[in-house]
Formats: sequence, C-alpha cells, structure tokens
Amino acid sequence: MENKEKILESAQELKSGLNLLSRDRKVVMPHNKAFDHVDKLKLMVDEIINLAETA
Repeated sequence: MENKEKILESAQELKSGLNLLSRDRKVVMPHNKAFDHVDKLKLMVDEIINLAETA
C-alpha cells in the first residue's frame, strides 16, 4: 500500500513537471533549464518504474 502512495505521488510530480514543458506553460524555459528539467523527469520515471516493479 505504501508503494502505491509513492507511485501516485511520483506520477503527480511527473505530471506537474511535464506541464512546465507543455504548450500550456505561461513562461518559456531556457533550453539549458529545460534539459535539466527533462533529466529530473527521467529520474522520476525510473523511480516510478522501480516502485511498480517492487509492488
């Protein structure tokens, strides 16, 4: 049950991170920050995958 909560929380963080890169964003992010942000999101996806595999 704890893993399910962590997966849900991580997925919500991922969604909000993707919103910062979407067409609906309010401010354009500089390329170097966007690349750093994508790297962070990729780590979040890896974490979600690991949590799902251990659930």
